[in-house]
Amino acid sequence: MKTIARKITFYVGQIIRFIFYTYLKMNGVKIGNNTFISLGAKIDTQFGEIEIGDNVHITSGCVLLAHDGAIKQMNPGANPRGRIVIGNNVFIGVNTVVLMNVTIGNGTVIGAGSVVNKNIPSRTLAIGNPIKVIKNI
Repeated sequence: MKTIARKITFYVGQIIRFIFYTYLKMNGVKIGNNTFISLGAKIDTQFGEIEIGDNVHITSGCVLLAHDGAIKQMNPGANPRGRIVIGNNVFIGVNTVVLMNVTIGNGTVIGAGSVVNKNIPSRTLAIGNPIKVIKNI
């Protein structure tokens, strides 16, 4: 009985994930092959552009925010829409926030709880708030 319940849970999860990915793609998010996005992640689909490469793992609690509503309050002529590009083979740790106009290079690992407010080069380990590159990998 336990095995049957596990299989049912697995297949229901796969269906929900398919619906989630379809929703993201219909709203303009580009998602590469073999990419995992946790159902607990928040992806900004209303404004800006988001491009996610192949073999990317975005964990629970992550927020990808491709716009900044507050900028319009400070400067009415400013463009609040931005772009986020995540390369191939990237891991983004739990509760990380990726802000607009950021590129994360290929093969990069972003530590849990980080705030990504600037571009991160390829094949690096980056952690912190604000984010800092710790080492090359």
